[in-house]
Amino acid sequence: MIPAKLLRIRPKGSTPQGSYSLTWALFFSVVLVMTLVFVAVQILGVIPGDDRLSLSQRLAPIRLVREVAANLPLFLIWMALMMGGIIIALKLSMRSLHRISERAAGIGPANISERLPLDETPREIAPLVTSFNAALDRMEAGLRAQRDFSANAAHELRTPLATLRAQVESVLDAQDRLSATEEFDRLARLISQLLALAEAENGGELDQTRFDLVQLARNAASDAAGVFLAAGKNISFEHEMERCECTGVPELVEIAIRNLLENALRHTHSDSEVIVSVDPQGKICVADDGPGVADHLRPRLFQRFSKSDPHGAGAGLGLSIVSRIMELHDGEAWLEPTEVGARFILDFSSRAATSAHTGGSPSGAAA
Repeated sequence: MIPAKLLRIRPKGSTPQGSYSLTWALFFSVVLVMTLVFVAVQILGVIPGDDRLSLSQRLAPIRLVREVAANLPLFLIWMALMMGGIIIALKLSMRSLHRISERAAGIGPANISERLPLDETPREIAPLVTSFNAALDRMEAGLRAQRDFSANAAHELRTPLATLRAQVESVLDAQDRLSATEEFDRLARLISQLLALAEAENGGELDQTRFDLVQLARNAASDAAGVFLAAGKNISFEHEMERCECTGVPELVEIAIRNLLENALRHTHSDSEVIVSVDPQGKICVADDGPGVADHLRPRLFQRFSKSDPHGAGAGLGLSIVSRIMELHDGEAWLEPTEVGARFILDFSSRAATSAHTGGSPSGAAA
């Protein structure tokens, strides 16, 4: 039996099919160097001043030089062929390495299942590419396990949390019931955010369709109107065109808008006004006239568990979910500088197409 340590086990389908371009470049280089060394040795091989050398030995370099001069065209052609072989082999190998580098740079969480192709890889570096693909396999398995855990944990917590809330409300008085209800609401929001985050992380595998950004933003503002009104705040919706079509996952985009509205609701004072707007370039803006965001919080605003108030009700996941959803739609979310309040932008311009223009007047208030 052959010892296991002597076996070279290669994953199925990973046999390298690339060329030996680097080996050929090395071969041509060695031949060229050996040719130059041979000629140099033949010309300079006689030691000047050695009286023991015969006349024929002294004249040998001269004869060699004459022979080289007589066959100079052939010698130059030979040298050109060697140099050309080196250049072509190096270009082929560098072209393959450049393609592999581009493929590696394009692999991220959204397409973690992609692998580097061995059929385009020079055989000399095929083991390195195989090891890199194996590392990606392990990373994908760990990432999927993490995503599955978040989704499954959130799903499993929903039902017992609702049951526990009903039992607690039945035995507590009004004052304690209000405090317990607020705490249950906070846990429910956390579970919903975890589910949304798991859904956003798996967004690359979801079916993407064409939808209307204007209608989606209008619906989100309208759905939030009751909550804003109950909190003594106003919300309105403005748009400059009838439709702005976008390609993506409308459910995820709605989650992003809703998270921004919940953020505005939580961090603005009474009588504040929140304006949701869509421009012709496919940018959704959620602006408020609240206290704004402190400068020291801006750099990590879209990071997970980043909170302006460590003791606040939020879990610090809302804006990180917004950022992840925008990445899945080739867009970007950012906080635009403003003198008053906060102004969040969702940029879908790379996927949006305006179909009709109405002249730039507001469409009315949602609350």
